[in-house]
Amino acid sequence: MDIQTEPLDAYMVTWQVELEFGGMTTVCLQRAAAFAERYGHASVVTFNADPAYEVVLQSLRERGKLSEKVRHVNFYEHLAAHPLKPQAKLAAAKFVPEHTDFRAALSNTYLDSDTATFSEQSYAGPEKEVERKSYFRRNGTVYLTDTKFPSGGTERRLLEVVNESGAVTARFASAAALYRYWLSELVDHEHSLVVVDSKFSAKFLSAWNTVHVPKLFAFHSTHVKAGQNLLTGALADGHAPMIEQRAKWDGFVFLTEAQRSAYVARFGDAERTFVVPNPVRSGHIDPPLPQRNPAHLIAAGSLTVNKNVAASIKVVAELKKRGLEATLNVVGQGSQLNVLEQLASDLEIRDNIVFHGYSDQLPRHFAASAIHLLTSTNEGQALVLIESQQQGCVPVSYDINFGPADSITDGHNGFLLPHGDITAMADKAEALIRDQELAARMSANARKFAEDWASRDIVALWIETRDEAARLKKSGSPEQLAAFTADLQGMDFLDGSVKIRFAHGVPAPVTGQFELVLIGRDSKEVLASIPASEVAAENAAFTVSTEILAQPGVADAIGDASVKFSNGSSSETKRLRLADPVLVPYLTAYNNLSIKRV
Repeated sequence: MDIQTEPLDAYMVTWQVELEFGGMTTVCLQRAAAFAERYGHASVVTFNADPAYEVVLQSLRERGKLSEKVRHVNFYEHLAAHPLKPQAKLAAAKFVPEHTDFRAALSNTYLDSDTATFSEQSYAGPEKEVERKSYFRRNGTVYLTDTKFPSGGTERRLLEVVNESGAVTARFASAAALYRYWLSELVDHEHSLVVVDSKFSAKFLSAWNTVHVPKLFAFHSTHVKAGQNLLTGALADGHAPMIEQRAKWDGFVFLTEAQRSAYVARFGDAERTFVVPNPVRSGHIDPPLPQRNPAHLIAAGSLTVNKNVAASIKVVAELKKRGLEATLNVVGQGSQLNVLEQLASDLEIRDNIVFHGYSDQLPRHFAASAIHLLTSTNEGQALVLIESQQQGCVPVSYDINFGPADSITDGHNGFLLPHGDITAMADKAEALIRDQELAARMSANARKFAEDWASRDIVALWIETRDEAARLKKSGSPEQLAAFTADLQGMDFLDGSVKIRFAHGVPAPVTGQFELVLIGRDSKEVLASIPASEVAAENAAFTVSTEILAQPGVADAIGDASVKFSNGSSSETKRLRLADPVLVPYLTAYNNLSIKRV
């Protein structure tokens, strides 16, 4: 396939794009720009309601944040300007509000217009218990109403899409259902690539069923909580819903092979996991070029607990104890700013720390600094390391999951250190400050690595990923899914684990995957999901370790065990059962073996 010329519509799906944004949105826009350069166009898709839509786009384009070739397709703006395909069968609303005497309370105008109404808030009922938000085209006609109201003790929602004549053409009981319907019309065709970047958007897109385009989710950060064991630790809050619903996705895309390997070791499904690193933004700096100061260090990123900039400040304090007056440039903003400022004062190095806040001139900051300190607790790829290497700024980083080890060859183009070792980080920083020959050599090596990294064809990697995911999507066999059983055959008590054997009934060759799903009887939440340890032509087995059951909130809450079989983008879940039981062994309350007739 000639990916240079074959027509392709690339869509990067996120929740919103604001005037100021972080790394995930930056990557989303840069990836869209890369596809636009290759194919002449690409799209970023958003779902937030924003009357400042056009003003935001204009500002981003003027500042070079959004390529002129990239289309920004916002749900509300697009729905206002393009008729939505009417539902084949417009069903009557199952629930309707008791009160409809709506009284307008608040309205918003399009920010680029003094008169055109964007939306209007209104209420009905004696206690204003019915809330309606109406959205208007620029010609003043309504295109969408979103009504929230109580019914039968439950909060209900009714969204109706209205055409230019005022007739309802589509009706939904949730915003998520409307978003999915609209998105299918927009992107679900054969020559399409869809990458979901936003964890928030991915929550309502797990239930999105596509016909043609493979549904891909991009992991921008680690899939476990900070400090957790990769095989047994609690999943990151944002990623847990997608992982629990992974059978509904056509592919998960990771930034590094290390993270993909860690995921596969725990959940299996190697076929539908891929690695595509993020593109690197241009490191070009307009003259005049800044003068690099050998005693200037930099910490760049959001000021959050995870980024752990406090450790970088402590490194500067340690250097001062050794008689080195180093300056740390902190570039970024976030909730930890006041805490970090106070820490610098407490350590009596406030004059050594410069808080720059957010800056869109990060390459210039890197070019002016000699050493880049990365002290995060976890990362997805730590692309900021490559951005610093582009400018010859030598990274000194904790060796964390995931990313630094992919960018840094220890002692060659940077340093890798054990997480939390302030002294070791200060040692390496001191060596670079005092030995300018070492600093110059490592700076040149860093530049060369970044040049080689940036030369990779990221677009080609995404196309390969899309094509393989599309192939797997089409290969799902309905016959295998229909034959799936979960007939318990036996259990083996091993050292530190239990092996559960069952007959799956799936015709050979088995192309799908099996998972043991443990569900809380009261909460009905998925507490653990364990991939099959063995799969044969007629049966399969799960190995459940005590480590998995020892996780907080799991052992005491398990009520039901089911088997999920996934094939392509389809899946089915069945309770583990004895097909034809006569005598059944069980354990008494005192852990004694007993047998009963069924």
